Amino acid sequence: MTARGGPIQPSRSRRAALFAVLLAALVGCTLPPLSTPTPRPTPTPTPVPSPTPTLEPPTPTPEPTPDRGAIPDFAAGEIVASLIDGLRVRQRPGTDALISTGLLPLDAELEVVMGPFPVDAFGWYLVADADAADPDFEEGWVAAGYEPDPFLRATGRTAEDVRFVVSLAGAGDAEEGPIEIADGDHAIRWIAADPERRGCRFAVSLVPGGGDPVAVIRATVGGGIDRGTLQPQTFDSLGVRGTVFATVASDCDWALVIERIREPDPDASASQAP
Repeated sequence: MTARGGPIQPSRSRRAALFAVLLAALVGCTLPPLSTPTPRPTPTPTPVPSPTPTLEPPTPTPEPTPDRGAIPDFAAGEIVASLIDGLRVRQRPGTDALISTGLLPLDAELEVVMGPFPVDAFGWYLVADADAADPDFEEGWVAAGYEPDPFLRATGRTAEDVRFVVSLAGAGDAEEGPIEIADGDHAIRWIAADPERRGCRFAVSLVPGGGDPVAVIRATVGGGIDRGTLQPQTFDSLGVRGTVFATVASDCDWALVIERIREPDPDASASQAP
């Protein structure tokens, strides 16, 4: 029955029935089940080890090189003895120089030729073998050490037949005299080096009493150690005899010796004859 004045409204029971039909239809549609996500383990971060800081080794404090005045002072022709067992004889001054003979025992006796000459924080002497015991050698360089713990000591004796007129050593300019240059053959042996290994000059003159200087050595030294010998022929041609003064003009470390050349022993020559 239609009510007057408007459309007919469905009853409450009919609305409930319609809702039930729709609900059944929705429930009847099969929906795929929702997959339950498998929980993934949370990755545990691997701790990165902190780099261990590399400790720089402490910079050693360089020990000051002893003063040149602490090097034992010996004259050419003087007999000295070793204060340590195993002292090395080298072909030139320096701790990296070739060893020329066996190790010297304690109290081995040596004849000083020239020095001291500073290399590698040591003072070095050119020496000749003066000991009858082994090892045998002609000449070589040995480190003298420094006071109060030197490697060499004086014996208070000199060689029986000293062939050396004078030996000098220093750093920079120097003058020595008077020096007696007798007749006969003489030679000057020298060694020089720039302590900074950059180069230096080395010049030697002999000044006769009341005369003009005679230049005998003029050398330009490079970055290493230079050595030389003024041969007897050249020495004789300079005509320097009698009382002289030796002057050195140099910015090197240096040492030199003026030596008398021994005449050949006629007995030794005769013994070698056939």
